[in-house]
Amino acid sequence: LLLLGLIVCSTAALAAPYPLGTMTCADIGKFASEAMGWRSQGRSREQALAELDKRTYNDPVEKKNLTTIVGLVFGSYGDNWSVESAGTVMRTDCETGR
Repeated sequence: LLLLGLIVCSTAALAAPYPLGTMTCADIGKFASEAMGWRSQGRSREQALAELDKRTYNDPVEKKNLTTIVGLVFGSYGDNWSVESAGTVMRTDCETGR
């Protein structure tokens, strides 16, 4: 019975969306819009990453997630996003566990 419980728990953990730390999907979307705003103001990827170093994080995974978002915003995905759509896309992806 204990073994069955462990199998069920481990399977559920594998199916869960990526970890957010103390952030919510709304926070992820808000940050994506903020980062897209930096890009539209002409800031570089390096400047955006420097902004991340100034932040305080409650969990190490939060910085990892925001760094990934900066990569997306300043990469080819960001070529097709507006400030608003970046937030919408990232919030929706988070909510669906992508």
